[in-house]
Amino acid sequence: MNPLQTTAPAAPAPTAEAAASAATMATAATAAAGGGASGRRQAGRAQGLALMGILAMPTLALAALVPSLPQLFQQFSSVANFQLLVPMIITVPSLCVALFSGFMGAIADRWGRRKLLLAALFAFALLGLAPMLFDSLVLIVASRVIVGLAEAAILTVGNALMGDYFEGEDRQKWLGYQNMFAPLIGSAMLLSGGFLAGMHWRYPFLLYLSGFAVLAWVYCVCWEPGRAEAAERQPATPFPWGVALLVGGVTVLFSLVFFVQAVQHGRIFGDMGVASPERISVLATIASLGTVLGGYLFKRYAGFTVTRWMAIVLAFYGVSYIGVALAPSLLTGLPLDALGQVGGGLMLPVLVTWALRHYGFEHRGRGMGLWGGAFFLGQFLSPPLLTLIGSFGASFLGSVAVIGAACLAAAGAITLIQMKEK
Repeated sequence: MNPLQTTAPAAPAPTAEAAASAATMATAATAAAGGGASGRRQAGRAQGLALMGILAMPTLALAALVPSLPQLFQQFSSVANFQLLVPMIITVPSLCVALFSGFMGAIADRWGRRKLLLAALFAFALLGLAPMLFDSLVLIVASRVIVGLAEAAILTVGNALMGDYFEGEDRQKWLGYQNMFAPLIGSAMLLSGGFLAGMHWRYPFLLYLSGFAVLAWVYCVCWEPGRAEAAERQPATPFPWGVALLVGGVTVLFSLVFFVQAVQHGRIFGDMGVASPERISVLATIASLGTVLGGYLFKRYAGFTVTRWMAIVLAFYGVSYIGVALAPSLLTGLPLDALGQVGGGLMLPVLVTWALRHYGFEHRGRGMGLWGGAFFLGQFLSPPLLTLIGSFGASFLGSVAVIGAACLAAAGAITLIQMKEK
């Protein structure tokens, strides 16, 4: 059997849990209060909105602070090694997510999801505001390490709770909503960060106050999943390291493709002939609307298997990357670039859905932590991959096209395997 193959998200096993979950989506008030015919707490709109807020928090580390980077360079230009330290204000949290998500997941499985999440949200908001008080660049970078550790916990627990609270179509719906609204939230943070940076280099850090609002909402509507009930359903088992290796390996490969565009978007437009940074920003925002479409498609076509979605994601990226490399003009290149954004809007919910199905309750925290670490590892490996391809004589866009060709080949292979299995 193909290890990637899963059942369709729209047709989960007809367990009592799945039936109860589907039956209790009626109102947010009932879900928040934990009511239900069975007497067990059931997740609904309140919990879904809470998870969207939780998983949007790490966007602050990048989107809110990118516009203030020039002011930060100017502010700390007299500090030794400022060229290295200033960018770390933005990049250190992502590095911490890549390195420590698995560790945070193990803590969540042992200590409890909710307690770790509340502590992480508090640390995230409090230490996120620390640069409002610090004048030392070293102290600011040190505070960003704590923010990064908190982000690792937030992302890990948020994804684990998505699996704990929702199943089947409900899970697919909220993952779709998350990826539809994530680019809009990111754009709002980017614009707010730019406005605040224009007043003072410290002011963008004020956006971390939103962490306290999410903390309050989570405290009110989220609960610790039924650990005792999960223990009754399945005996304690060793952590499935073989499964984690499979999930992590596939995730790294997909994230390498994802971060080609996510990290190099400005350079892609630059090589298509756009010189103005302001114009690149506008074009990238227009293209990012494709991410919203991707999230909608994932929510709309609930009957597709995850394996089929993987092939579709790779096909979108393949056509996009080859297309932007061969596009004769920006007029042609922009819609082709947006196709990659559609693939990006699909990739995250597809990978999260696939990963969640490989872990039971007792291992879900660590499993999703390792998944998050694998995904963010791709952020650091993707640029060297392009450099490696370019060392064989390819231009930058030519290197992007090589990755696109590999995506199309992989999409074709997955499709052929599916056809043979039917």
